[in-house]
Amino acid sequence: MTDFRVDADWVLAADGPIADGSVVVTNGAISWVGLTECAPLAERTETVHGVLAPGLIDAHTHLGLSWARALGPIEGHPVYDLFWPLEQSLTPDLVDAFAAASAAEALLSGTTCVADHYFFAEASVAATTRVGIRSVVGETIVVTEAPHSGPDSMPNAVAVAERLGGLDLVHPVLAPHALDTVGDEVMREIIAEAERLDVPVHLHVAQSEREIATLMERSGVGPVERLHDLGLFERRVVAAHCMYASAEGLALLAAADTVAAIYCPTVHAHLGRTLRAAELRAAGGNVGLGTDAVPMQRRDLGAEVRAASALQAVLTEDADALPIAVAMEMATVVNAEALGLGGVTGAIEVGLRADLVAHRTDRAVAAPFADPAALVAMSGPDLVDRVWVDGRLVVADGELVRADQRAVVAAANTARAELFERAGR
Repeated sequence: MTDFRVDADWVLAADGPIADGSVVVTNGAISWVGLTECAPLAERTETVHGVLAPGLIDAHTHLGLSWARALGPIEGHPVYDLFWPLEQSLTPDLVDAFAAASAAEALLSGTTCVADHYFFAEASVAATTRVGIRSVVGETIVVTEAPHSGPDSMPNAVAVAERLGGLDLVHPVLAPHALDTVGDEVMREIIAEAERLDVPVHLHVAQSEREIATLMERSGVGPVERLHDLGLFERRVVAAHCMYASAEGLALLAAADTVAAIYCPTVHAHLGRTLRAAELRAAGGNVGLGTDAVPMQRRDLGAEVRAASALQAVLTEDADALPIAVAMEMATVVNAEALGLGGVTGAIEVGLRADLVAHRTDRAVAAPFADPAALVAMSGPDLVDRVWVDGRLVVADGELVRADQRAVVAAANTARAELFERAGR
C-alpha cells in the first residue's frame, strides 16, 4: 500500500493532542506520529483542516436489525415481542441489505469497527466488506426459543468462525445469544471451541427479567454467576448489557480481567433499566460502549458517549461519575481491548492499524472551537469529513467511497418491505 501522510490542525494521539500534527501511514499501519514540522516525507500528503482522531469502536450491535426502525414505538420487550416474531422470516440477502445500511451509517458517524452479533453472519461480512468497515463478527448461537434455533446452531457457528478467520478486516468470535437460550452443555462446548479457535465470546448477559427468572429456576443463581461457574470468564468475554446483574454478579464482573460489560445507554434508557457503568468501573471492572439496536436508534457511537456520561450522572447523582473523556476512552481503547484488538486499533499510535477519522471544525455546531478532544466527543455525521480504515479511504467529503449511499438505502428499504411481507406484517 502506498505510503501517505495526513497533516492536521490537531492530532488526537495516544499520548495527548498534538497541535499542527501529522500521522504517517505505511502499508495500512501508523508508522509515525508527531509535529508536522518534524514529519518525514511521504509519497502523498492529505491535509485536514480540523481534528484527526482514532475511529470509534462499537462493541455491541446487530447490523442486520436496521429494519427495526420501521416498527415504530416499542410495545412490550423489543427482543421477545418485536424482533423474534419477524426474525424468523429473515434470509441472508435481507440481512446483507440491512447490514450494509447499518455499516454505512456507522462509518459516516465516525465508527471504524463494529462488533456484530446476528443471524446469517456471512451476509453481514459481505456487507461490511463492501462498505469498508472493520468488523468483529459472530453467527448467533441459539438452541431454544429464538428464531433459527436448533441443535445445528452451535456447529454451524463454529464453521462460520473458521471460514471468517483470515479475511481482510474481519475478526471472528463465537456469539451465543445468552445462557438461557443456549444452556449449560452447549456453553461448555462454546468455551472449549473459543479456546481452540483463540477467539472471544460475545453474548448477552443479564439483559432481561425473563433471562434472570429462567436461570434462577434452572440453577438457583443468576446468569453472571452461572457463567462464572461454567468457566467462561477464563476466556475473553464481551458481555452485552448486564443491567439486571445482581450485586454478586457485578462483583464477579469487576474482578474478571478478561470480561468487559458493554453499556448501551440509549437502549438501556428505552428499557427502563441501565447498567451501573460508572460504579462498575470504579470497582475495577472493564466497561465498554455499544449501540445495540431498537426502534428510533442510531448507530452513532459518539451520541452514545454523550448519553453514557449524562445518564450515569443522573443515575449516581454525581455529575463527574462518568466524564466525557472517560466515555470516549470506553468507545476506543477499552472496546479495542474487550474485542481482542488492543494491538490492532483504538488509538493513534505507532504500530496500530490506521483507522482514522477527520472531524471538521468549520461548522456551526463546532463553533467556537477550542478543545480538540471535546470537539470529537460532540462530533457526528455533520462533522465527520474523511474516514480511513486500515489506511484505506472509505469516506470522503462526508460520503461513502466504496459504496453508493443512495443504492444502499434503496436496497435496505426494498428488503424491509420484503421482510414485512414475508412475516405477514
